[in-house]
Amino acid sequence: MTVIDGRKLTGAAELRADLVVIGTGPAGASVVRELADAGLDILMVDAGGFTVDADMQDSLRGDDFSERTEPLAKVRQKRVGGASMQWGGRTAPFNAIDFEARPGLGLKAWPVSREDMEPYYRRAGQRLDVGRFEWTANPAIPGERAHLLSPASDTVADEGVWRYSPPTRFAEVYRRELDALPNIRLLTHANVLRLVEGEEGRVVHAEAATPSGARLRLRAERFVLAAGGLESTRILLHSGIGNEHDQVGRNYMIHPIAEVGTLTLKDPRSADAATAYVRTHDGAWARRLLQVSEEVKRREGLLNMGFAIWYEEPRDPSHRDPLLSAFALARKALTYTGEFKATGMHRRYAELRDPKGHVRNLVLGAPALAGFALEWARDRWISRRTLPAFTRRSKRGRYRLRFDAEQLPSPENRVRLSATEKDAYGVPRLRVEHSVSAEDRANYHRSLEIMAQGFAESGWASYVPPSLEELLEAELVDGTHQMGLLRMGSDPAESVVDADLKVWGTQNLYVSSTAVFPSSSHAGPTMTAVALSIRLADHLRTAS
Repeated sequence: MTVIDGRKLTGAAELRADLVVIGTGPAGASVVRELADAGLDILMVDAGGFTVDADMQDSLRGDDFSERTEPLAKVRQKRVGGASMQWGGRTAPFNAIDFEARPGLGLKAWPVSREDMEPYYRRAGQRLDVGRFEWTANPAIPGERAHLLSPASDTVADEGVWRYSPPTRFAEVYRRELDALPNIRLLTHANVLRLVEGEEGRVVHAEAATPSGARLRLRAERFVLAAGGLESTRILLHSGIGNEHDQVGRNYMIHPIAEVGTLTLKDPRSADAATAYVRTHDGAWARRLLQVSEEVKRREGLLNMGFAIWYEEPRDPSHRDPLLSAFALARKALTYTGEFKATGMHRRYAELRDPKGHVRNLVLGAPALAGFALEWARDRWISRRTLPAFTRRSKRGRYRLRFDAEQLPSPENRVRLSATEKDAYGVPRLRVEHSVSAEDRANYHRSLEIMAQGFAESGWASYVPPSLEELLEAELVDGTHQMGLLRMGSDPAESVVDADLKVWGTQNLYVSSTAVFPSSSHAGPTMTAVALSIRLADHLRTAS
């Protein structure tokens, strides 16, 4: 692999290849990885380098209006490896219901089915190093029984698990797997500004600019846009391509998340199985995933949600847990920095209850904190497979329910180019207009009520969910998952790309991104994005 540093280029230059892939994160990397032996001259392009360069991040900022809600540059990075360099590694394939038409929710079917995706999910699991393709606690976890609830519930699906990638960092993949290949070139520090279309819907070149002032033309037979959900959308909007029906940038979906309610286990001994990260048979980290059963979701018209048993509210020192107090104090400190963890739903840590109580917990729990620090260093920083996060066993047997929720696509949730603000390269910044609707929130609340019913029927735990009013007012913004903006479909009037991820109206432009998802499921998007990218690579290998 030849690395071309865009900072060393000056003036005007032209680079040619068979295939140009814009973006080097999980999606773009997966396309290149699968095509590395296809005999193609491949040029990968990234606006950053192998480390974070603060000067390169400014173009990721949204306009002033957008930055007040969720600083866009804080949830993204321009660097080789893209989003994988910040990724926590959590994986699960989407459920079959996610791919199906759900008329009661106004959702049309994906142009591919869950069955179609199965072989690509399996290959994605291998590429992400998640171990065996097993998504239930038994057989995935040694000695673990199939059902978490005892007795089992017909309402709560309690057999599932999240599995965790080490996590895979794709900058390391490039160096380890592609470094010796002469047909792969990597152009760093080159901001792609727009794509230029010629006759008959063919993209003839991409225009890029470097910090040194060079202006580049990147020519190829085919192009894959894989610059992340928001940035891929910005490039298409600025290019004026694929937007005949005003679909580019619409239907923006995230995964609303929250830790809510009060859950009390009837048998405290079940806490470890319910809350802990544990090793699978093949050494990957995993933890329990709860959902409303498929039958109930279909009957009630519920959005897909994933649930996990979560530690007590850290801001309230009555938990008497020194680690939770240390966490709360650290998060409060972050609220003064303006970083991502100080915005959106994270702003709640600005308000701590009884700071003296937190300090008292720290003093009394100093020995326990020291022991935790040693285990954390071993499993989080030394082990090849990173412990995803900490969990706590409550001294009072009290927990919360954490949810990751599907959001309905709405054309009013959208991004567009700012009419007044541009970055240093002259490209308009993004303006984000997004909210989580009252309809979605009421749907989430109904799922929480059903989870409470299932826990009660089983006798495993009691759960008091938040009121509907509390959920209607909750801050649910989290911009780390960017979906729906360039959705795939079978009708160009309602989508941006077709089933092969080719932009409608073009002959040679494809999108590989979480932005193509027609619906968002509950699961993190990385595994599905990689699976779709592998499927795209297979298509490019065989397409003329």
